[in-house]
Amino acid sequence: MESAQRESVVSAVEAQMRSFEAAERDLDADRALSHFAAVPDFHVYNDGRLLTYEQVAAAVRGGFPKVRSMATPFTNLRVLVLCAESALVSATLHRAVTDSAGTVTRSQGAATWLFRKIDGQWLIVYGQLDHRPETGA
Repeated sequence: MESAQRESVVSAVEAQMRSFEAAERDLDADRALSHFAAVPDFHVYNDGRLLTYEQVAAAVRGGFPKVRSMATPFTNLRVLVLCAESALVSATLHRAVTDSAGTVTRSQGAATWLFRKIDGQWLIVYGQLDHRPETGA
């Protein structure tokens, strides 16, 4: 793969990650879910729990209305281009969620996302997230 093509994939996938962050920050469930591929082999491990697309969608749609604000900035974002139509992303996260009562829960962890280009759009087909209480370190 040529360097320009690799850079194009990295740029497109990074843009999708930032778009996903914005959708979570805006608490826009449909926009957040638009970053995931509703395909049969989709799955996410969330703190060791295996979730299907339907389970992720239900959690997002059910959880966002209970939240006043959410910030999940991804840092140390790394995009590994696997081929012209797939890329692996790894990042660290520091999440701050404020519920409707004003209670803030902070966590930190790591995330890995596998993106595939499907019908011209970069979508997440696999994920792994690890959240633990933030230690301040």
